[in-house]
Amino acid sequence: MARKSFTTYIFGWLAIFAVLLVKSPVQPLRNIFDYKGRATVREFWLFFIFWVNLIPFILGYYIAGFLGVDLYLDVLVILPYVSLCVRRFHDVGWSGKWVILIEGSWYVLMTISVWESAGLLQLLCLLLHIVMAIVIYGRKGREGYNQYGEQPYDYV
Repeated sequence: MARKSFTTYIFGWLAIFAVLLVKSPVQPLRNIFDYKGRATVREFWLFFIFWVNLIPFILGYYIAGFLGVDLYLDVLVILPYVSLCVRRFHDVGWSGKWVILIEGSWYVLMTISVWESAGLLQLLCLLLHIVMAIVIYGRKGREGYNQYGEQPYDYV
């Protein structure tokens, strides 16, 4: 069996990454008002990295808050993000109502820490939310059918 060249190997991985980048971050935008069903771990994290972190960072860097673009983007991203969180909880087998506790506590704690102007409290809130997000949203979904529907198809 012939050995693959380095460029073939790199282009293969770039093709897989391109498929993931095209399908996964856009899929939650199509399901913006779909609070039923399930979402994969990959779909959640690619959306989170791309739409919640990367795009606001790029727009914030280049546009630097011109006409409050960052605020508008936050408003546009919150609906598909909450929908995706609910479907992610469904994939694990939990009720979507837990999103209120997990994401709601994040916003309440961050608001309190901003009011108090306590940098340490804000850092602790951030670390707590990161740990909760990794533990909860990073869990493997249940195999097969559960009460929220069929196991979602993973793109790759």
